[in-house]
Amino acid sequence: MLFISLVLAASSGCLAEDKASPSNADLAVPKENLPEGFKLIAALPENDPSVNMTDYIKEFYGSEDIGPANASVGIYWWATPGVAYDAKVTLIQLSDEQHAKAAVSNYKSQPEYQELLAKGLPIFSNATVNGHQALEITEIRGDGSIKYLYLWNTGDIVALIEGNSDRSQSLELASATGR
Repeated sequence: MLFISLVLAASSGCLAEDKASPSNADLAVPKENLPEGFKLIAALPENDPSVNMTDYIKEFYGSEDIGPANASVGIYWWATPGVAYDAKVTLIQLSDEQHAKAAVSNYKSQPEYQELLAKGLPIFSNATVNGHQALEITEIRGDGSIKYLYLWNTGDIVALIEGNSDRSQSLELASATGR
């Protein structure tokens, strides 16, 4: 009888931990109603649970502690496959808003961005996405083309949208997150 009581107590503790942990449903990447020309080709880890998601969010780790992270990434075609880079939506759930802000700060502090800012290039500006303030990053690619990125946090969720060279299409993709 004691053994059964211990097993039941242990299993109820596991259920409480499962309910308290972040849900992947909170991190659903946009799959429908995408901007014209965008097509979802992969939603990770949904399409491949064996993927190490830490590899997809390594730029969010840095001098500020972000704690444990739960992430999902949507990868999209926006042009002819194999001709242009992919667009991405990365959603990260952290333990609280403080850790989310730390992740945003770490991302902005990447050495490549700091070098461009030191050269006087205005790569950061402000934007509004779904009523939230966001950081617009004009990323200069190796071939001289640009790509628009949008970064913000809403509570404990960080959103990074890596769009394309069209600002309005990139903003539409950011808006498709619903965040």
